[in-house]
Amino acid sequence: MILILGGTTEGRRAVETLERACKPFYYSTLGSMQQVEMHNGIHISGNLDAEAMESFCRDNEIRLLVDAAHPFAFRLHTTVARVAASLGIPVVRYERIFPDCDKRLIWCDDYADACRKMEADGVMRLLGLSGANTIAALKPFWSRHESVFRVLDRDESRAKATEVGFDTSRLVYFDADTHISDLLKKFPADAIITKESGESGGFEAKTDDALAAGLKVYVVKRPRLPESFVTAEGVYGLRKQVERFLPEFYDLKSGFTTGSCVTAAAKGAMLALLGHRSPVVEFRIPDGERLSMRLEKIEVNGDTATAEVVKDAGDDPDVTHRMHIFVTVRRATGGKVTIIGKEGVGRVTLPGLGLPVGDWAINPVPRMMISRELLSLSPEGCIVEISIPEGASLALKTFNPRVGVEGGISIIGTSGVVMPFSNEAFLEAIKREMQVALAAGNGHVVLNSGARSERYVHAVYPDLPASAFVHY
Repeated sequence: MILILGGTTEGRRAVETLERACKPFYYSTLGSMQQVEMHNGIHISGNLDAEAMESFCRDNEIRLLVDAAHPFAFRLHTTVARVAASLGIPVVRYERIFPDCDKRLIWCDDYADACRKMEADGVMRLLGLSGANTIAALKPFWSRHESVFRVLDRDESRAKATEVGFDTSRLVYFDADTHISDLLKKFPADAIITKESGESGGFEAKTDDALAAGLKVYVVKRPRLPESFVTAEGVYGLRKQVERFLPEFYDLKSGFTTGSCVTAAAKGAMLALLGHRSPVVEFRIPDGERLSMRLEKIEVNGDTATAEVVKDAGDDPDVTHRMHIFVTVRRATGGKVTIIGKEGVGRVTLPGLGLPVGDWAINPVPRMMISRELLSLSPEGCIVEISIPEGASLALKTFNPRVGVEGGISIIGTSGVVMPFSNEAFLEAIKREMQVALAAGNGHVVLNSGARSERYVHAVYPDLPASAFVHY
């Protein structure tokens, strides 16, 4: 059994991820206000201190803890770490995606540090966007200076303000349609204070609005997590960690797209050129989530480096599973990444794939992933060469020839991750064939389920070209 500690957006996403296994698990929240649709999960609510959490884990044979609570729930993180250590249970932290540190912001270690910095900077009027729970911690500032706090419209928020002597008439209630510029018309301020709440907490929207309004922005850094926690940044990373710690939870394992494999190898090669050789490479998939992949081999030869990966498609029936991919990187100038296909990488021979005819069959999303990773390491640019020795023979077992990719396989993948027997991947394959049929000028297409049915319908419609027949 798995126990998720939630009550957040990340908790809801963790539930959705585990629901795909169609097996029971527990979802715990402090209160009962969050409504989460579950078919296999069991929702429990109430405070779990260390003793209660340990007892629950023992009684329900919990073998994995997923901490998806708020980044600032420091006490809960500590409790989870203590219980996990006592029972020998691994902990996966479902972490939010946090933007890179913006130097325009004033970063504070804690609320006491924020009060000191605001005093030193001469802030006289403050708009607090850090929540009702932080009003008490910021009392050394608001007791001396004009302050307004935006909070949720709940009795609990008003009670917390009253408890520490804050004037409730200086509370403004959260409204998703009200921007900071609107609040400033009623409550002029010199600065805002907020928490490092990540993307799902609307962090960048708040700070960008405040900077645009000319305000100073004070940010309280998120607490550090216990070192024993294993971090996942999204639904794919969470699933992979569940597959790692509880292999039996999902009947079928997920894998990586060819685009992700090439990206990881390219980054590993560039890191080696920069003197940071590592057998495991972290990279970001298109939605921004950070995943990691193991490299088979890295070789550096002067100003070039080559990394090898073996594709892991999980339990998806992918003919490229266990395929060897080699990526060579050479540093260059001009501030761009030039991507070249070599042995086993196909070329585009028909329109409709979103790539020029004659170009390498390397789709836009993998190109974006590779460029983003390498330019972050070497802004001056580089040349990337992709080789797949088995590519030409494997391509004959795919639909590539039907969509006009010849001489090898295509480097594809829109999500970066392969979900076994995915409906989305199935529909994407049909979509590609339909696009080629349309670009070829076909007025009709024939949907068929395989070679036998295609031979039958081709006899009925002998005048239709091969591109008009789409497998589903």
